Amino acid sequence: MLLKTKNNLMQIEVTETFEKNYQFLFNSNKRFGINQGGSRSGKTWGLCQLMIVYALTKPGTEIAIVRKAMATTRTTVMKDFFKVLKDLNIYEQKQHNKTESKYTFKNGSVVIFMGADDEQKLRGLSSQIVWANEANELWYDDFFQLNLRCTHKFIVDFNPSDASSWIYDLPEDNSRLIKSTYKDNPFLGDIQIKEIERLIETDESLYTIYALGERATTRQNIFQQWNWITGERPERFVNYIIGVDFGFIHPTAVVKVYYTQENEIYIEPVLYESGLTGLKTAERFKELGLSETIDMVCDFARPEIMEELRNFDFNVMKADKAVEAGIDCVRRFKVYANDKDEDLKKEYENYMYRKIRGQLTQEPIKLWDDYLDAVRYACMQIKKYYINQTEMISF
Repeated sequence: MLLKTKNNLMQIEVTETFEKNYQFLFNSNKRFGINQGGSRSGKTWGLCQLMIVYALTKPGTEIAIVRKAMATTRTTVMKDFFKVLKDLNIYEQKQHNKTESKYTFKNGSVVIFMGADDEQKLRGLSSQIVWANEANELWYDDFFQLNLRCTHKFIVDFNPSDASSWIYDLPEDNSRLIKSTYKDNPFLGDIQIKEIERLIETDESLYTIYALGERATTRQNIFQQWNWITGERPERFVNYIIGVDFGFIHPTAVVKVYYTQENEIYIEPVLYESGLTGLKTAERFKELGLSETIDMVCDFARPEIMEELRNFDFNVMKADKAVEAGIDCVRRFKVYANDKDEDLKKEYENYMYRKIRGQLTQEPIKLWDDYLDAVRYACMQIKKYYINQTEMISF
């Protein structure tokens, strides 16, 4: 599109999603613009462009761009906003107040960035436009405070990954719903498209959310669509790391997790045994012939066992124990395992989300999760350090 300002004319390459939001912001009497979309649909980039266009064409406008945490705001949407400004060759350093996270245009329009975790700043806000980026991170009270202080239009964007959210309760008669997927983004590369489309092979819910941009049906079983095979491990699975979840009453669970650069893993159970002390654990690892040179990613809740393993020269390291992120990570791999590994299969079939008063939550039930915790630790490590990062994109 061509953008005409008081002093010049600029050419901006935009997507259809931008055009729909433009019509909402400039030509609609609706208050809420709801951008529901999949991964890489161009929502954030297009809305950054739109905020700049609106600020340039509506002198004296105050725009607030908000995420749940200010630290995240700085590294995501703020970074994109200033990249758009610089790509348009209109960024001026003297207009940028980095201390207050604010950019002031020459026509008096102001864009301020904030986190909803700054309650004092949140309650002192007053702006014509509020854009809540990744809005499903916000609590209802955050939305309530922002909405109260927004005098004109309230825009949200989000991936519909939550079973319930205040976003779904916004008034339909005063909202414009704008859906988008990666197919609406003509600037997306082939590698990113391939990664999004392959979700249909690994997890139907993730495909529904991140490829189709639709709300997935909540299911109680956490993992689905694993490939249970007979016979030997496929030859393409050569490289592996070891995941360890320590236990005593619960079993200590050890798995080898093989991986390929095509985002496939093969899970090979090694140990599933209760009653192991620190010394006995190290001795059992030696008996099993586990390699001292292979990365061994462990539950760090038992530092005394990790120290004992170090004394036996095992290459142990602390696991990333973020549960939700770890589950999401496993679900993005195409998973293979042997049909005869009965304990692993039993955990797979029984690992479920907790129900409260008949409603499913996002909290896993802490049963049948020993092997699966070990798998989760290994997968997080593989994703961060072993898989080509241009292939394993983040959603």
